[in-house]
Amino acid sequence: MIRRTEHDWKARPIPATRQQSDNARRRIERRAADHRASNERWRSILAGATEVFRREGFARARLEDVAAEVGINRASLYYYVGTKEELLIALVEEPAREMTRHCREALDSDGPADVKLRTALHCFVEDLQKYPELFLLFSESQHIAGIPDAEGISRNAQDYVDTLLAIIEEGVKAGVFRSDLDAGLVMHGILGMFNWIHKWYVPGGRRSLTEIGEVFAELIFSGLRP
Repeated sequence: MIRRTEHDWKARPIPATRQQSDNARRRIERRAADHRASNERWRSILAGATEVFRREGFARARLEDVAAEVGINRASLYYYVGTKEELLIALVEEPAREMTRHCREALDSDGPADVKLRTALHCFVEDLQKYPELFLLFSESQHIAGIPDAEGISRNAQDYVDTLLAIIEEGVKAGVFRSDLDAGLVMHGILGMFNWIHKWYVPGGRRSLTEIGEVFAELIFSGLRP
């Protein structure tokens, strides 16, 4: 057995991913400790990052671009966030949880499954309107999947999928939805329609998000009714 000295342990390099994770955790704790999570500066950073990431794309965007958008220097930005990956997670994690929570509330509500599904779809569009950063959740999904600290977002996405599927299966079992359609395929088809709104929706364009959601819902229900 090899006995390690205190010097040996200090000399061992800390993996970069763990260092980044620890630094991110400390920044989150620091923001929470001095209430900067609700501070106007932090909110302006999140808003600026949303604009920069949507305009430039996450791959091309730099923290310097976010700092310039907000009107602060990079050193000030580093007080709040260390990497653009950390910033992307901070942008989408809580709104994504809200989406899943609303879908779960629809599933747990009283009433038939078709009402539950319509409520879930309505909430999806409402959340897009309330949290513009959610467009990044879908447009930058490949980048998010590659971030080591994004496991919570991935788990939340699976929770949403499972909840939506439960609504559809409930409708099939109750005879509200067609039984000859595979519930899993229906669920993926619905998400394919709604998750890809970010590809072509133009704020201030010919159709509002609400109108788009209503059209999509009618298409879905016309195909699901027995």
